[in-house]
Amino acid sequence: MKLNFEKTLTLLIVFAAFLSVPWELRGQDWARKMFKETNHEFGNVPKGEIPEYRFEIENPYQEDIQIAQVFSSCGCTSVSLTKNVLKSWEKGEVVCRFNSPAFDGFKQATITVRFNRPFVGEAQLMVSGNIVRGLNFTPNSIDFGQVSEKNFPPRTVQMASSGSASFRILDVKSTFPHIKVQLKETSRNANLVNYEMVTQLKPGVPTGFSQGELYVVVEENRIRREVPIKFSAKVVSTLQLPESISIGPVAPGEEFKKKVILKSDREFQITDVTCLSTAFRVKADPQAKKVHFVELIYTGEDKPGRHECELSFFIDRESQPAGKMKAMVEIVDAEKPPETIELDQ
Repeated sequence: MKLNFEKTLTLLIVFAAFLSVPWELRGQDWARKMFKETNHEFGNVPKGEIPEYRFEIENPYQEDIQIAQVFSSCGCTSVSLTKNVLKSWEKGEVVCRFNSPAFDGFKQATITVRFNRPFVGEAQLMVSGNIVRGLNFTPNSIDFGQVSEKNFPPRTVQMASSGSASFRILDVKSTFPHIKVQLKETSRNANLVNYEMVTQLKPGVPTGFSQGELYVVVEENRIRREVPIKFSAKVVSTLQLPESISIGPVAPGEEFKKKVILKSDREFQITDVTCLSTAFRVKADPQAKKVHFVELIYTGEDKPGRHECELSFFIDRESQPAGKMKAMVEIVDAEKPPETIELDQ
């Protein structure tokens, strides 16, 4: 009878201890509730890259939490901890690195986090990703450089993919509609596929600086993805204007007017004319048209002699001048009579 009483007492003590544990600490829920996220997809991972993701863990309990062990079910993912012990409301991270160099195709790993204080328990996290062969570009970006509206030289990019013989380039996409692309497969064997991509700006491309990305659509093992390559271009206007003009002779304070013709193959607006000398003023029609008659008004400066100024013409609110013109100025002293040539009688 005494033995049964001791067993009953022991069971009551254990049951009382169990009831004293908060409900969220019973079973494995107490461990899982420390993670806001338990799943992460890396998506398409180019072979050779090692992307990283960190699962945040936070201790919402009064007791200290101790992590005894963390491990992965697959060699495709390596794991580590930023902290082994978390005090109440302290945060840490489970760091997961996806090891693409040694694997191919779709991979998935279960990350187990084991605790030994205040209770023994564990939580499981999931990571997955699709490891794809990389696409190498030579050069690694498309630089059209500075080009005029009439001259659009092509740019050629060599593309190579090693590994799967099923690799194909299906298309090239872009949010910039002013680039045309030609694709050609140049070689193929069991381990290497080569393509050539010729790109060129189209007529009608807006002037100014443009940049963005082209997206090469590839397919490998029936899985499609888009590989970006950056491009940049600076298109300047084709503006026809005199290289230089002569002004004078003009006396200090005297006004001198001269008209200059500006032409282009398309309609344009003259938005600004700049010069280091404040002696110049400009009158121009603000309307867009192919031919502009610009009136230059020069007020003679105080210093006599020959001077040279450069005028910069801006059109269509571009940040860079579309054309430049030199002005050769001759200023004479108003008080000095002009020289005369005496002829022998």
